[in-house]
Amino acid sequence: MAAQDGGVRKKCAYARGAGRDAMLAAVATMAALQQETCMRWIVGLDLEGLSQGAIHFARWLHTQDRGARFVGVHAVEAYPAALREIDVAPEVFQDWALAATERELAKAGAREIFEDVALVRAVRAEDGLNESLAAKGGEGLIVGRKAGRGQEALVRLGRVVRRLIREANGPLIVVPPDLLPQDIGAGPVVVATDVADDSVAALRFAQAMAQALGRELVLAYGVAVPSVLEKYLPSDAWDGAQRAINADGEAASRAWAARHGVKARTLVVAGPLVRGLWSAAVREQACLLVCGSRRLSLVERIFTSSVGSELAASAPLAVAVVPPSAPAE
Repeated sequence: MAAQDGGVRKKCAYARGAGRDAMLAAVATMAALQQETCMRWIVGLDLEGLSQGAIHFARWLHTQDRGARFVGVHAVEAYPAALREIDVAPEVFQDWALAATERELAKAGAREIFEDVALVRAVRAEDGLNESLAAKGGEGLIVGRKAGRGQEALVRLGRVVRRLIREANGPLIVVPPDLLPQDIGAGPVVVATDVADDSVAALRFAQAMAQALGRELVLAYGVAVPSVLEKYLPSDAWDGAQRAINADGEAASRAWAARHGVKARTLVVAGPLVRGLWSAAVREQACLLVCGSRRLSLVERIFTSSVGSELAASAPLAVAVVPPSAPAE
């Protein structure tokens, strides 16, 4: 059995321990093979209920892609001060926290799909999760965000997820905490793109996931239509301008996909970009919305919004944020 398992792993989508460029090349290989991903996901767990959507998504993913494997990781930044004051040994706290984490999995009826459940200590929780990608042989992360579906909240992602979008060492799937398997669409994998180089990794990942899940791949190309035109153009001219913009966008996205050897149906999304993209995914009954990460620095984020972060924070479905092939500066 061990030898057979080792043989299967050689066909997996991502090469464990390889650099990011090699990882992305392996994604393309998997797309060509059209087989199960064999991908091991690290699922971030907590005791506040925020990871329930991530657990449910992992359970659904297991039913769709039997090659997918899952390891649960609860990253603890520090032992609670109250426990330190009453002299609770770290080993006792660790056993208690691990047992509580197991109960979170049991609550979602998902314990049996997890190969392992671990408690790790780290200065920052995101560092613990990132380190688990290497230590546990994982290639992607599934985490829960703070705000529920349709919930208006001041904090929607949470500190750990916000930082992971900038720093994750592999694809990061962000899931609303209240997402249930029945909420996951029966439609395609939708990849949002601006046809730039930093979207190529997202395209490859989306193509691999679509094939592993047996779903259609759809490109959603967002265009910003100048609203000032609507005020000054007659209605027939405005309609003509919209049609021209849509046609140009569809042609550009098709050509971009073709350059990278991908054939997919294309949607052109005009209007408010973030809401337009996830609304299009909802209309398509998408099971997953994929986008690239521009890896903006803190200073850059002051002047430029991150579409990936905003999609992950507001979409009512799971959003995969895929880092570019080059390491972040």
